[in-house]
Amino acid sequence: MSSKNKQINNLVLYRERMGFTQQHVATLLGTGNSSLLSKFEQGHRLPSFVTALKLAIIYRVPVDFLYSELYAEIRKTTREREEKLAKQNPQLPLS
Repeated sequence: MSSKNKQINNLVLYRERMGFTQQHVATLLGTGNSSLLSKFEQGHRLPSFVTALKLAIIYRVPVDFLYSELYAEIRKTTREREEKLAKQNPQLPLS
């Protein structure tokens, strides 16, 4: 992932709110290696869906809180597609 494609996230914020080090979280994730967590926090990699769920559990927040900007972008795009689909198919329950 290039620097312009980094995924902005709130992982450090929630980790620090919990009082955890990267090593603590890596242990809770079951990896024991904090280098992958560091890549997630820096936005160089996105976690798998299962790992994202684990992070949400560890930090006690919904997954979309961890990646709020990405969530907002995906939500906007999806709602725009829904609007187009609803116009083409008024019988669908999308309104």
